[in-house]
Amino acid sequence: MKLAAQQTLDRTMLERSLELARYSLSRGSSPIGCVIVDSTGTIISEGRNKSGEPWPKTPQRIGNSSFAHAEMDAFYRVARFENPEDYTVYSSLEPCLMCGGAMGMVGVGRAVWACDDPWGGSGRLIAWHQHPAFMNMKVLASPFADLEREAALLFAPEAQRVYPEEGWAAWQWRYPQVCAAFGEKIADKKELREVQKTVHRAPRKQAATKLTKDIGVTR
Repeated sequence: MKLAAQQTLDRTMLERSLELARYSLSRGSSPIGCVIVDSTGTIISEGRNKSGEPWPKTPQRIGNSSFAHAEMDAFYRVARFENPEDYTVYSSLEPCLMCGGAMGMVGVGRAVWACDDPWGGSGRLIAWHQHPAFMNMKVLASPFADLEREAALLFAPEAQRVYPEEGWAAWQWRYPQVCAAFGEKIADKKELREVQKTVHRAPRKQAATKLTKDIGVTR
């Protein structure tokens, strides 16, 4: 797939993940969405955070659980992954250690997210480009500035609400303008330096992709 077509596909899928994230928020869950596509660019699964919703009666769906994350919801709908190296997982927010670990365990080929999570994201604990489980995974973090801001604005109130003080401080350091609307800025420079030491950002290099065909997406 040519670069322009790949960028169009990436943007379309991240926009869809944000739509799912907004819907989750309207249902009382955390604002995070996920889309999985195959090697042709076709959506094979979608998921969204359902931690604040009742457990669904539909098979292969989750809810009312601390583990009902958007990526896990999408993974359960896929069930068994065939040729996972051809899959791309799009998330509105950098996947956590649980979801990122699941992606590495099954061998997902590519991960793309709209905005970083400097506290809850996998990259804070295990650098995506250094851990053996992710060595063959192509990672594209926050490729579109406008979608990054939109995603950060969507999740920042949740970060302030659920993360400990140092987690919110990490968010204020990573997205100061966004977080200024939701809480006090970090005033202590020593504290800020400590936060900066603990925050790891995933590499932003856009590697070659295995996707070979750009097709229309029905929402």
